[in-house]
Amino acid sequence: MDRAVLVGIDGGGTRTRLRLATPTGALLAEGEGGPANIATDAGQAWQSIHQALDQALSRAGLADGGCRLVAVAGLAGAEVTGAVARFTARPPLFARLHVVSDAYTSCVGAHAGADGAIIAAGTGMVGLAIVGGTTRRVGGWGFPQGDEGSGAWIGLEAVRLMLRAGDGRAPRTPLTEAVRARLAEGGAEPMLWAVGARAADFAGLSPLVSTLAGGGDAQARGLLARAGAEIEALLAALRGADGFAALPCCLLGGLGPVLLPYLPAAVRDGLSAPRGHAIDGAVLLARRLHDAP
Repeated sequence: MDRAVLVGIDGGGTRTRLRLATPTGALLAEGEGGPANIATDAGQAWQSIHQALDQALSRAGLADGGCRLVAVAGLAGAEVTGAVARFTARPPLFARLHVVSDAYTSCVGAHAGADGAIIAAGTGMVGLAIVGGTTRRVGGWGFPQGDEGSGAWIGLEAVRLMLRAGDGRAPRTPLTEAVRARLAEGGAEPMLWAVGARAADFAGLSPLVSTLAGGGDAQARGLLARAGAEIEALLAALRGADGFAALPCCLLGGLGPVLLPYLPAAVRDGLSAPRGHAIDGAVLLARRLHDAP
């Protein structure tokens, strides 16, 4: 019988990480691929995972086969109706595959499989908590209708301030002028730049806001403080349900360190350090899948 190899996959909107491990969890090799958001492009996600898998198998000396791949994939967009079905309709890459959201694998990894909660702050923003077999999700409903406090939201709010200042509804400030200058760098008309812009485009403005805030700009600091309040609200909602009140929570994502100083002290002091990452959570879940009857 072919030997079993665990496959953990962390697929986000910009890149894919894939890890091969033994059934006991020992690392064999890793690979990388491109974007893997199955809600926006299931075909691209499949290609990215295929690329990462081929790379990892080659590095592990398993390119010739002889192994049974048991995989769990935490993929962006997995919560969107029909997305998982569109992805799994493509040619199978694994003997067994279970697809969950990347937020779910992040939560499992952050708490090493124990009950817990996360707030993931990046281009988007979502809160997720796991207690036993019950999962509770708050936010993360996409941009622009949701993801308040995220990098995309911060960028959008900065553009809105710039637009108001540009047509005289509000005074021009260091923040509005910096945003105007940044948008003009690419040759765009700043007042029209936002038409057709994507979440990632807006999120690309959040480092500018962070830099100005670090320099003491009151308007930029106020914007980040509003984002911090959204994190506080997500956490309160996660812990508001019966059985979820005492959960440890980790603040994850590239925007987490930026917004941490803007959280109320009680919230900030109550956060836990993550014990692992999304890829660790995916491998742990793959191990459970392998051990299940």
